[in-house]
Amino acid sequence: MDKASQIPLAAVLLVLTTIILCAVYSMSLNQELARKDTRIEELTGFNNGLQSQLVNQQKPSLVTSLGVSIEPRNVTYPHPHFTVEGVVFNVGFRTAYNARIDIVAYYKNGLSAFNMSLSLGNLDKWQSVQVSKIVVTSDWIGNYTITPFCDDFP
Repeated sequence: MDKASQIPLAAVLLVLTTIILCAVYSMSLNQELARKDTRIEELTGFNNGLQSQLVNQQKPSLVTSLGVSIEPRNVTYPHPHFTVEGVVFNVGFRTAYNARIDIVAYYKNGLSAFNMSLSLGNLDKWQSVQVSKIVVTSDWIGNYTITPFCDDFP
């Protein structure tokens, strides 16, 4: 091979080597970009979870300290009754609008005794309210649930 033909061959080899190196570097950058995209998706999901927790922590949250009696209290109330007494607290960081406790009670035979809601009004953050309610029933209560509820906005 003469020198005149070696120069174009060397130039072609140099161009091919440059193209191959650029292609390898481009694939490396694409892989790194894919790893970064995956990490961004992970961090976005983590951030969304934290934002959700923050929103939940800023909502009103009702906590109850209630006692329930289903036995005759005394001679004044010798018949079956259901008594609930205690305190409801708003331990959240916002006002609990339309705060209430829902009481669902069933007789021992499984039939519905009553379903009622006791309105507690609006509770500011860290405010508490006393609860006292006596419900006369025609038979003994066997099962009940008491659930606090409130609205986030007026």
